[in-house]
This record gives sequence, C-alpha cells and structure tokens, in this order.
Amino acid sequence: AESGPKARAAAAALVDQLVRSGYAQTVLDRRTLVTAGAWRPLLAVLTSEDGTPADKATAVYLYIYMAEHVNFYEDFAGSHPDYWNPEVFLPVLRHMPTVVLNIPDELEAAQWEMICPEIESALKCLGSYMLFWGSGGGKLTLDLAEVLPLLDGVLRVVEKFDAILGGQISAKNRGDPLEELTRLSGVLAQYLLSKIEECRGDRPADLRRQAGLLLGFLVRLLMLRIPTCSPRAESAPSSSSMPVDERQQDTDWIEGLWENCDGLGEESVSPATLVKLFGIMVTMPLEEQRYRLECIAPLVSAFVAGHADQLRQKVVPAELAELKIVMNAVLQDDATVTNDLLEEISFFPCLLDFATKRATIHAVCERVRLQSSAGEPIRLVVPRDNVLDGVCDSLNLRDTGARVDVPLEIEFRAGYSDDNGNEALDEGEDQGGLRRQWLDRASRHFIASDLFMVPSEDAAHLAGVPGLPTERMGRGQIFVPQPESVCRCVQDDWEEQFELFGCVLGFAILYKETLPVHFGHNFLRSVFGLKTDAQDLLPLLENVDKMLHTKLKHILDGGYKELGETLEEVLEQSRLPRVFAVSESKNPELTNPILLTENGDQIPVTEERKEEFVQLFLDRVLVSGLARQVECFRRGLLRVVPLEVVQRIAELMSVKEIELMVCGADEVDVSDWEKHTQYENGYTNESQPVRWFWETVQSMSQPARAALLSFATGSSQVPSGGFRFLQPELFTIQRVAAIDRCPEAHTCANMVDLPEYTSREELQRRLRFAIEETGDAFGRR
Repeated sequence: AESGPKARAAAAALVDQLVRSGYAQTVLDRRTLVTAGAWRPLLAVLTSEDGTPADKATAVYLYIYMAEHVNFYEDFAGSHPDYWNPEVFLPVLRHMPTVVLNIPDELEAAQWEMICPEIESALKCLGSYMLFWGSGGGKLTLDLAEVLPLLDGVLRVVEKFDAILGGQISAKNRGDPLEELTRLSGVLAQYLLSKIEECRGDRPADLRRQAGLLLGFLVRLLMLRIPTCSPRAESAPSSSSMPVDERQQDTDWIEGLWENCDGLGEESVSPATLVKLFGIMVTMPLEEQRYRLECIAPLVSAFVAGHADQLRQKVVPAELAELKIVMNAVLQDDATVTNDLLEEISFFPCLLDFATKRATIHAVCERVRLQSSAGEPIRLVVPRDNVLDGVCDSLNLRDTGARVDVPLEIEFRAGYSDDNGNEALDEGEDQGGLRRQWLDRASRHFIASDLFMVPSEDAAHLAGVPGLPTERMGRGQIFVPQPESVCRCVQDDWEEQFELFGCVLGFAILYKETLPVHFGHNFLRSVFGLKTDAQDLLPLLENVDKMLHTKLKHILDGGYKELGETLEEVLEQSRLPRVFAVSESKNPELTNPILLTENGDQIPVTEERKEEFVQLFLDRVLVSGLARQVECFRRGLLRVVPLEVVQRIAELMSVKEIELMVCGADEVDVSDWEKHTQYENGYTNESQPVRWFWETVQSMSQPARAALLSFATGSSQVPSGGFRFLQPELFTIQRVAAIDRCPEAHTCANMVDLPEYTSREELQRRLRFAIEETGDAFGRR
C-alpha cells in the first residue's frame, strides 16, 4: 500500500487474476485470500487520485466478489472486522453506483439476466456491512446520504430494464435485486427508528430528514412490478397468495418513518408520487394491490384528508380516481385488511362502492358473530304456520336490558305427531337454511299484519278512491308502520311486536341475509339514526308515497290557480285535510284526528299558511307519527346488533344502500342465476336435465321464480349485487340418479338435488309439485 500507483494497481490485478484463474475455488481458499489481506491493495487503488477507472472498477468488483464469501449472512461470528472497516468499505460504497450500474442503454434479455446477480451481490455487500456493525451492539454509524446513491441507482436501473425484459428472464434472477433492496430497507428503517427512539422524543432534524428520504425510497420501491406474491404451493390455484421470499416490506416500516418525519410535507413523498403509484397499482393483481395498500395506508389517510372539501361535496377528484378503484377491489375481496385506513375514509363514503360498504359491514358482523359464538345458542322451536309463536318469551324481550348476543338456531314443528303422540319436528339440523326461512317468513308475517301498511294503497288520503290494488304482498312494494294512533287500536302488544321485528332485522344483518320487505326510507333513516332535515321531507316522501308527494307539490306550486281552482277545492279533491288536523286512518271511527298545532282543528289551511301546513303534515306522516314505532323497532335491532355496528352502517351507507343491503333485489335474473351456479356429482352446465331445468326457470313468472328461489335457499330475495353474493355458498345443482322422486332442497347449502329425469315434461311436473304442493316443508333443511 505504500508503493507507487503502478505497483498498487499491479497487486490488485494480480489478485484479480488469481481469482479468475480458478485458484480460489473453495470457500476456504477465498476466505484465505481475505485473511491474508489480499483486499488491501484494492483500498489503495480506490483512494489513489491517479487510479484509472478500469483499475477502480476492478477493485470494486473484486471487493464485492470476496465479500460474497465472508458476508454476514454466512459469517455470523463477525471474524473479519478489518475487512468491514468503514475506512475500507465506504470508499468501495462511493464507487459502487458508477461501477456496478454502468450499464448500456440497450440490453438483450440474456445480458440483463447476467447483470441481475451482479446487482444483487453489490446490495448484499452493503447489507453485510450494515449487519456486521449493526448487530454488534449498535456500533453502526451511517448517514443515509451515503447509501441512497446506490439504492436509488439500482431502483432506477431495475425499474427501467424490468419493464422491458423482466418477463423474459428467470423469476429468481428477476426478483433477487428486489429481495435485497427490501432487506436493506428493513435494516435501514430499523436503524433509523432505533436512533430516533434513543433521542427520547426529541427528534433531531437530521434524523427526521433521513427518515423522510428513506420513506420516499420505500414508496418508490413499491412501484416495481416484480411479483411479490405467488400462489401457495399446497393450495388450489384460486386460493390466496403468499409473499415470495423476502420481497415484501413490513407494513411497520412506512408507518414508523411517516410518524417521525412530520413537518417535511411533500419533501418525503409528493402527491405526484402517490398518484403515480396508484396508477401502477391499478394494473397489478389483487394480492399485489392489497400488499401495497397495506404498506402505504398511513400516507393514503393523509392524502385523502387533503381533498376533504371536495369529498364532503361527494366529488372524487382525479387524483383519487385510481386509488378508489384499488381500495374498492381490495376491500371487496377482504374487508378485514387496512382497518385503520377504512376508519379514516369512512368519513368520505363517496370513495367506496356499495359492494365495498356491504363487504365491510359483513366483515364487522363476522367479528361480532365470532365473539358471541362461545355462548349457548338460542333455539326457537316454532310451527311453520305461526313462526312467531312464543318467540318473544324465548328472546326474553320483557327484560328491557337483555341482549340477544348468542347464536340463533331454528327448528320447525312438522305439524303432526309421531307414533308416541309427541309432536314431530321437521327433518334437518339448522346450519343456516332454517334460520334463513324463519327470517323470511317472520318478515312476511309482520308486513301482512295490521301494524304495517302500503302507503300507496292504505294511506288515509286514499279513502274512498276506487280501483286501487289490494294485494299487499306484491314484490317491490314499500311498507311503513301504521301511525301510532292506529297501532294502539289494532293490537295490544304492538310495541313488543315492533321490537321483535327489530330483532328480526338485526339477525338478518348479523347473518348476512335479506328480508322480503322494502321499508320506507323515512322509517329506515330513523331506525339507523340518519339525520333528516325539514327540507328533506318532501323529497323523502316521493319514495314512500308518490301520489301524496304529487298532491303536496301541486299545492305548494300553486298550479291549480291557472285552472281557476281554489286551494280549498284542491284540498277537498285530493282528500287532504282543510284544517291543521289529520285523520290517520281510512276508517274515521278508528282514531281521532291528530292536531298538527294547538287548536289545529279550528285553523283553516290558507294560501298564506299552506307551506306551514305541508311542513307539519310531512313531519307527522314521516317522522313524529312513527317515533314510538321507531323507538321500539330500534330497541329490538340493538338487542342483536351492537350500537357501534349500527353507527358504522349509518356512517358508510345512504338510506338507499341500507335498503339494498337489507332487502336485496326483487327481480330474479335467470341469466345471472345460471352464471353463478355450481354443479356436482356428474352434472355440468351442458347436462340435459340441467338444460331443461334452466329452460323451465326461464319460462316461469317472477313470482314463480321467487318461489323456486325460496324453495332452494330459504329466501325469496336475490342478494344485493346478484347471485354471486349468495350466502353461504353459490347455488348448486347436484345429480341424483333416481328418477322416481321430486327435487329436494338443502337450504343450508343453497343446493337442489335434481334427479336425472328423462324428459322435460317430467322435470317440470316434479319441480312444480315440489315448489307448490310441499313448499317449505319439503326436502332436507
């Protein structure tokens, strides 16, 4: 080292030739070179001012080559402190970017495949240095500025050539540089965070600056398209993936750095960088999107908050468009991930699709069910013709503080006695299908009772109007509670009944089921605690009672004046009150008029006071007239569903979305049903009985299709979003060899046993008999 530059270069060249000639073939030979100090001339070449670029390149490559055989991954004893001396290593590190990354602009795939291991070796060398000193009691002293030139350079090179040639080389060589970059990032993150922690809360500006630099690098590292997930070897191809080697960052790294580089603003990660990352993530497989979203969740929360004003106006800015796509894709697949992020963005529901909101609520309900699964289940044994018989007592509704926080199981009485005179029970164990049936039938019982009405048919302002439909069970009709004054007259235990119906809705939400009833939006808003302002009442009425909405708008608009009519004439023709008092029943003898204001029965509705009248009338019809019913219904709901879950539903969903989640869809789309059907025991979608089955279903009316759906699944409603969201499994048709029997249903599994009939007519006859004649009691439940 004390000789001239030519001698130093010659010594380095000699060592290089010894290695290349095959002298150092074994690990022992190579370590002997290190022990003998064969690396020392390299330092002299690198620190010499008159060393040529070629000599320095030789020195860097030779040091990296020897480092492979004494690296910390293999030499945990740390027996080469001189080799890893900072005075030796740091000059090598400073030359690495210009030497290792001196790559032509154009490469063939074979060339890139050979360069990837060289890049990996350089990164491994840096990692060995940091681990050597960092594991020995915290002796490592390193400024990120000394490391970033190599890391940034490698990232740029890999990003450039992987996009062109990555798919043409081996998966291992392609991923190894990323694996080393990730490992180095973890060491650096832990090093910086430990240094910050040593400062006991007083974070020096220099450490905060370094944290910001590393944070920016970690985010840019996520832009690489190199796969970090692959299917699990032991599982089916469609199952979830697992991380590849060590290519994935720990989610704590970015979170920890973000928390400790506050005040740097866009110096660490600019909005443009995040937008670019979002655009790249959109094109990636779902598992890759999920991994990256979990990593950057703390940054996303802050980024979203920066657009709060627009989001409150339900406007999604262009910068968030691709983030919205990614978040919805990830959360719809598994809403249990990125919970903290979801907490933040729940303030801006416009960022979430309905399917995402529903998946989120379902995930929350799943956790609630798991917490309550340890308790002894409540078993309701009820007759099919009176599904609410004894249910109030079984649920202990008379105890105002009791919660129904244990699993619910249903058994139906068969309606006949066995040989010993004991009342028999239906076949089957409740694994979800019987509960689904009970919820469906219980809902139908309530809306068919005198406690509920269809405003478009039963409202007081329709009294005496001829030609109105009388079928109250029609699909798609809106149901709301009868006014309190009517409820008191028609049923003594009306409050308990509303509370029980609230429990039914709670069970439907908790078990991800749908109910065959569409509640008026005014009722749902009140039940879920959604605020309704006075100016919202008239638009809200349109959902509940379109005819009444039209009448009141006509009065407010004053269009009748152009026809030469007076307000009093219009009120009379519309069968609306002409004073500030309303009758709440078609039958005037049933209830007394309700005063909308003091002495309202003596105050006429005039042009000057018609707006006041309409506002008071709307409040009575939509809000105050239902207050007690809502209170009882909500109390039942909260017996089953925790308050925080109800509040989460109200935060995330609009009233239309709540209705869609709870009620599902009425129309049975046969094409969608067939598309999301599975086949077992030898059947395929091309089997002849299967083709006859779908042709038969296609020819059915909507009510008949609903009856078939009820027969097969226990519920007549299609899940919101279609048949792919059928719970707990997709609809399945199973082959049965016997042809002298009717189809059987396994509602717990959404399965129908379809015999291998020899004609379409036989299939139609048997299927019709199974649905119409035996109904709910048929088959295994």
